[in-house]
Amino acid sequence: MREAVRDVYIETTDSPWNEKVMVKRKKDHLDVKITVWKDNSYLYGRIYRLFLYIHDIRDTVFQYDPARAPKESEKGAWDLYSQTWGIYVDSRLERARIPDFYDRVMRRNLFTEACRELPWKDSFRLFDVLWQRERFTHAEIIQYAYAPETLLDRPERGKETLEVEIGRCLREHSVRRHLDRLESDTLKSLANEILSFTVYHCKGALIRSSYYGIHFDYKKTTFGELIPSGESMLLTLRDFHTGRPRTMAITEQSDLEAAQKAVKDLFTMHFLDSQSA
Repeated sequence: MREAVRDVYIETTDSPWNEKVMVKRKKDHLDVKITVWKDNSYLYGRIYRLFLYIHDIRDTVFQYDPARAPKESEKGAWDLYSQTWGIYVDSRLERARIPDFYDRVMRRNLFTEACRELPWKDSFRLFDVLWQRERFTHAEIIQYAYAPETLLDRPERGKETLEVEIGRCLREHSVRRHLDRLESDTLKSLANEILSFTVYHCKGALIRSSYYGIHFDYKKTTFGELIPSGESMLLTLRDFHTGRPRTMAITEQSDLEAAQKAVKDLFTMHFLDSQSA
């Protein structure tokens, strides 16, 4: 490596999460820039792991090909690409018994977070498979970034697990996306009827998306919420007099007019009557 690397530039950072290595290929050598956290904790292991990336880039068996790697704009694939290569690096530090800031537990948690479309059970299994492997090629890391479940015998696809659904709601939410979680057109129609009724009959009410559902607001006060999920949805109305929420499950067989009346009565009683009093 000494012959291949001509210059090494070092800069510091205030966070261990910002540590990285950048390599520029020249005609007959590499120029390397490493960013290192300004702290002595696990310093040897942190420097060692950064140079393992350089070793991989030069390794003819690894066959590094940056043109094929995911772009940073491909958020999901890029995260999995970075985490999988990180597993390859940090698992070697563990086998060499070199203390490392990115130990097995931390690396597993970061990898699970990157596997947004897999249940935790599958992502844990996948992590164990990757951690135990002693050799990777760059092409394999790229493949797993786009299709991580190919390493599993029986990935649990199909019915979405709670953690996957919650994770998606936290990352991306809108009224339309929440309604798309309903499995039948009949339920979607009922939900739209409730929302349209609320806007029309509760003058000044605002319909907005939250992380986990659809809120009914009036002058910055939330008086109701609709949470669509699969084969039903929950309509919760806030009883301002008792302080207790009233929740009703709405299915295809539910009485739509009763739900709409409950929304209108609450709005009228709390907001309009209080204004005229």
